[in-house]
This record gives sequence, structure tokens and C-alpha cells, in this order.
Amino acid sequence: MLRRLHAEVRRVPAAARLVAVTVMLLVAASSHLVARSEPVGRWLPLLVVAVVGAVVAGAPARRWPLPAIWLVATLLATGTGVHADLAVLAPSLVGGAVALVAAVAVDLSAVLRDRRRHERS
Repeated sequence: MLRRLHAEVRRVPAAARLVAVTVMLLVAASSHLVARSEPVGRWLPLLVVAVVGAVVAGAPARRWPLPAIWLVATLLATGTGVHADLAVLAPSLVGGAVALVAAVAVDLSAVLRDRRRHERS
């Protein structure tokens, strides 16, 4: 079912872009809720919907934007005077940084693998 939905969304590029922008906004909203130390029940559903939306829109082609948005939105929320609990904020920032490094590594390895494959041909 998810593959069929993915194919339908990719047939209409405007829909794919709309879903991608929505996904980014949902990630930013969920990270903002984490920075405000909201309960998990408030921000986790937003994050799950965002990840599913990213898969449907075809975002797995590049993985780094979602963790990058998570980090930037969290840092922006903490910089605007939001009273954040450090016990919640620190794991959120560390987890976002680890996810960003992992996503960049995966994306970079795919690009390098494609380059090597084209050089051999």
C-alpha cells in the first residue's frame, strides 16, 4: 500500500513537493514541542506522521534534511526564551546530531558508490 501511495504522489510533482514541505514543518513543530519539554504524547505523533510522509513523498533519496531541520528548530526554540528542561533538551540535541551525522554518512556513501560505479564504466 505504501509503495502504491508513493508512486501516486511521485506522479504529481507538485503533490510531492507539498508533502515534502508539510513533512519539514511537522518535524520543526515536533522539535519545538520537545524544546518546550512537552510530553511525548504531543510531539511523537507529529514526528511519526512526518517520517511516514517523507517516505511517501520520496524523501529517502536524501536523508539529511529531516535531522537538520530537527536540530535547527530545536536550537531556534531554545534561543527564543523557551524554558526547556535540560534533561529533555540534551538528549534531543544529541540524538539529532547523531541522526544528522548518520544521515550525511549514508547519503555521502551512496553518492561515492555511484561515482565509483560510473568511473568503472
